[in-house]
Amino acid sequence: MQIRALVFVAATLLANGALAQSAPLQGRIKSFECGDNCYLTVVDARGREVTGLCVARACRPWNERTQIPRSLIGKTVQYTTGVGVQRDGAGNVMGRMTSFRTIEILN
Repeated sequence: MQIRALVFVAATLLANGALAQSAPLQGRIKSFECGDNCYLTVVDARGREVTGLCVARACRPWNERTQIPRSLIGKTVQYTTGVGVQRDGAGNVMGRMTSFRTIEILN
């Protein structure tokens, strides 16, 4: 019975994004685009593109301007990912997707 309770709590926290944050990763900023939401694309150490909602503190000025400074394209970053809420222009929840939770420019 206790194991079921722990599994239920973990599943609930994961669904709410509380356990979904990754360990710190590194990559290069490839692009940043905004529509109803702003998305960052990073190329990780294995050459895979990771695209997600840009919700980290570092994203705030980029999101407000709906653009990233050109000088940051190609920069190496350390980042964590999690699960974010994607919304349409009216604020309606459209779903959940990968989000960048923290971003630190390394070079």
